[in-house]
Amino acid sequence: MTITISISSTIGGSGKTTIACMFAHLLSANYKVLALDLCGQCNFTEVLLQDNTVRGTICDVLEIGNVTSYIVSIDENLHIIPGDQWICSSPSKFYIQGYKTPEVVFAMKELLNQAKTAYYDFVVIDTPSTSSKEVLNLSLSISDFAVMTYSPNKLQLIKSWLNKIKYVQDEFNPELRVGGILRTRFNDIEASHIFYNREVYRRHPEYCWNSIFHNSPLFSNIDSNSIKKVQVDTAFKAVYDELILRLLKTRKNGI
Repeated sequence: MTITISISSTIGGSGKTTIACMFAHLLSANYKVLALDLCGQCNFTEVLLQDNTVRGTICDVLEIGNVTSYIVSIDENLHIIPGDQWICSSPSKFYIQGYKTPEVVFAMKELLNQAKTAYYDFVVIDTPSTSSKEVLNLSLSISDFAVMTYSPNKLQLIKSWLNKIKYVQDEFNPELRVGGILRTRFNDIEASHIFYNREVYRRHPEYCWNSIFHNSPLFSNIDSNSIKKVQVDTAFKAVYDELILRLLKTRKNGI
């Protein structure tokens, strides 16, 4: 059974794409992984693909209706459907055909679910920003396990994210599970960081990960070469280990 993990946030700069890259990279050491880039910035694609020249993207998948033709092999265990800066305009095709808003998400969901074949153990999704409503709903609608990256900022952002999860569960994907809130970009020096670090755990202890993705120069300019360095993997080990533990717990509880 393929497990689909989406990494999302309600604000830029939270390390969302870095987290997605590290999960895809480390999972592929032992499992078959498909990376799915649904973010218009396409950084997920840029980091994982050494050769950024691609013949097709996620927009081609949604336009032509063929998934397998646009999967690019990075290595034996890691494949990717490359991102596209115009991904946010893809739903317009379905609106032109007369689809209503929920039907657009269902149509795209049915198409991308074809990627969740028996070949892959995991699909890791880098989601778009919340400004792309249909594509964000799409990324969550095909996910089993949703993780939020939260960097020091308004705590209301967490409530907004949880409300979005609830909406997608009710409308598109009742099997979606909250994978938790991963605190990112925190340090132990700035007073605001210390406050938000403690406060988010106080308010959401059931969702907060124990591990924290701290600011580190190791991840400042991550690319297809640096992501393979032992020290990078070591620095990320606590976060990755907790991902596995949370997946195992969720599976045990019926995912």
